[in-house]
Amino acid sequence: MKSIDHPYFGHLEVPSADGTDVIWEGAASLGSGKVEVRLWADPKSGLDADELDAFATRLAHLPALDTAARAAIREYLRQDRYFIDHHADELDDAEVIKRLTRDANGEAISVDAFTAAMHPVQIGLWHLTGEAEARIVMDYTIDAETSDELLAVKMADDGTVVSVDWES
Repeated sequence: MKSIDHPYFGHLEVPSADGTDVIWEGAASLGSGKVEVRLWADPKSGLDADELDAFATRLAHLPALDTAARAAIREYLRQDRYFIDHHADELDDAEVIKRLTRDANGEAISVDAFTAAMHPVQIGLWHLTGEAEARIVMDYTIDAETSDELLAVKMADDGTVVSVDWES
């Protein structure tokens, strides 16, 4: 199917270019804030109403997705603190790092405190492209204004975490 009218996403058309492209942009509410959302599609794949429905369901239950993502981030950081230590060293003038350092009271910034301070900046919905298991990517940062480095939490369309990757 080259185009579809979807109750959540509205009218969508497969990109005409040779590569994967954004076919819908919007925002989803999470707590008191909004997170930018982009729906990507591959011109070779067509559009599938069931998968679009699954994405809409995940966005309607974004707090549950955020909880799963934060649990995965917490585990990732427990296994390797370098992301925390790197940001503590490189962003020592950022208000969030100053607060986390002050709250640590002479100790290392805790994984739990750092994870709680991170926030999602973008959600990518990958419609029938790439790895079959990673259809939703939630990008988290500690401070978007001072750092372009983030943790990308990749999930299956059912919300199961597939991986956490450090990206910039």
